[in-house]
Amino acid sequence: MGTMFATSNDGVRLAYEVHGIGPALLLLHGFSQDRRLWAKYGWIAHLQSAFTVIAMDMRGCGDSDAPLAPDAYQVAQHLADVDTVADACHADQFRLWGWSFGGTLGLHVAVWSPRIRRAVIAGTYFGRLFTKTYVERRLAEALQPVMRARWQGVQSWPGVEPEDVQCPMLVYTGSADGNVVVQLHQQRTAMEAAGVRLHVLPALTHGGLVSAVDVVAPLVLPFLQS
Repeated sequence: MGTMFATSNDGVRLAYEVHGIGPALLLLHGFSQDRRLWAKYGWIAHLQSAFTVIAMDMRGCGDSDAPLAPDAYQVAQHLADVDTVADACHADQFRLWGWSFGGTLGLHVAVWSPRIRRAVIAGTYFGRLFTKTYVERRLAEALQPVMRARWQGVQSWPGVEPEDVQCPMLVYTGSADGNVVVQLHQQRTAMEAAGVRLHVLPALTHGGLVSAVDVVAPLVLPFLQS
């Protein structure tokens, strides 16, 4: 199925595509990617026999609208976008898989959406990620107005703690995933207490969490299907 569009509650048009048949599975890409990430690494082909796979472009990415006001990128707007696309796909319930920034958004969805049934979160951690220092560092590198607006917008995002999560969750990272794996090791006790599963895959980098299909699929697919 080709590109489709849905309009969020503030008028932003969101691009998405749907493949396969079965329970709905929403895929959320990283900050600098778009929905094509999942097809690029073969995940659509892997998943579409078991799920109705919904791959969306987050606002500011891919074929979705890219407002230039930082307020357009607050977490409430991203959560509304997920609801908008789920509504357009008649997905009253869905599973979710998010990587990197998509994983961070997925943590918020797992707290706030009554529709979510289980979540796979890759390459991010709990707590407040987008601190003033972190965002200022990113803004120093960001030249495009859209990227600047997005970074300014995410600075207001609150942190999510493991005990806030409202659905079964698998968090995975790689032993070479920089600060992410360091933070997750520190958060392991809180995650275990909240029933959140943590899995660290040997030698995988941040990008490897989506590109190393042969390693990741045996971990992720059984959890999503259970």
